[in-house]
Amino acid sequence: MTRVEAFVTGPFQVNQFVIIDEASRTFAIIDAPGHNRAVDRLLEAGYVPRWIALTHGHIDHIAGLHHLKETLNVPVYLHESDRYLLDHVSDSPFRDLLQAAIPPDPDHNLTESDMLDIGDLNLAVIHTPGHTPGGVCLFDGTRHLFTGDTLFYESVGRTDLPGGDHTVLINSIRQQLLSLPDPVIVHPGHGPDSTIGHERQTNPFI
Repeated sequence: MTRVEAFVTGPFQVNQFVIIDEASRTFAIIDAPGHNRAVDRLLEAGYVPRWIALTHGHIDHIAGLHHLKETLNVPVYLHESDRYLLDHVSDSPFRDLLQAAIPPDPDHNLTESDMLDIGDLNLAVIHTPGHTPGGVCLFDGTRHLFTGDTLFYESVGRTDLPGGDHTVLINSIRQQLLSLPDPVIVHPGHGPDSTIGHERQTNPFI
């Protein structure tokens, strides 16, 4: 059995998702906002980490990447168009607030041909630029969609930061995400879960 657990982490209340496979006693992590005691408990219980995937490169989602990489020693995945954001952590006005260490370079560039596997979940990469140039969503093909800061419960990601583009973001959501079935669960980077059907019907931005 593979399960998804969400942990709200850091001053910006980022949803960090931990995917745990009981059969193989392995786990994987989506986004790295900070230190999460749940990860420590998994390691203490003998679970083996597999990978860290970043939905995008904004500092609130990667503030804990240095510590996680050092602790877990697993490959880090990020779309190449967001790699430049990691270079700006040192001059971010939020660095002290988030206690962000200089992040390591990603080990792999995420592309739409990639699949990230953990247990019985096979996550496809969907490139959804707009919030950032290299924003991605991860979809298991049937039920779980991890949207980062692309799509929220009845909202969408902000586009007023450098690299943001509102028109591109809305096109990404309409073309890439709204084509998915209504029951698909939306796991966003902030706030509560939703579904594609709920967002299709109620989201005022799309």
